[in-house]
Amino acid sequence: MENIYANDFNISPPQNETFLDVNRSQLQNEVDMIHRIQVIQNVANQLRRAEEAAEDQPPRWFQNWLTDENAFPSRMETRFNRMEARFDRMETRFNGMDVRNRKTENIQLRSMGFPINIVPFLSGTQPDDDLPEIRSVEDIDGLTRDQCARYLDGYGIRFNFNESIKMKERLRDILGLISIYDLSHHFSGFN
Repeated sequence: MENIYANDFNISPPQNETFLDVNRSQLQNEVDMIHRIQVIQNVANQLRRAEEAAEDQPPRWFQNWLTDENAFPSRMETRFNRMEARFDRMETRFNGMDVRNRKTENIQLRSMGFPINIVPFLSGTQPDDDLPEIRSVEDIDGLTRDQCARYLDGYGIRFNFNESIKMKERLRDILGLISIYDLSHHFSGFN
């Protein structure tokens, strides 16, 4: 009789369980299930709180980068200085382009017999008010040595202060006074 419940699946033979045993087992299963649900809910709540905290604060790498007292200000200052240097170089290039454009425009004006326009200095500013306005080679010929030197400095032209006619010729060329009439003009020395 012992082998009556023997089977290939190793299932134990039925036992004589009472209603109370089944009821107790069912209640224990419900308690275990409630406990598992609470554990899962606690983990879900912890994750939710962590996500909410993460939404309120920037990421950890950003906090570390921001709170490093030495790194953040110095890096920003370095970046701003590099950016400022780039803008200065760009401005210098644009000012140089403006001088070349005005020179080209003046060449065209002189070829048609018109007086030239004022060419701004490399710094982007107009020549000083105390400098005489230059519209022709005759205006250049009337400059003093100091006035001519100030013009050449403003246009970034190298010169020898002891030269007189060569200084005036360099100023003529940078301003675009290169028509046949302008090139045939003989400059006098400084007074």
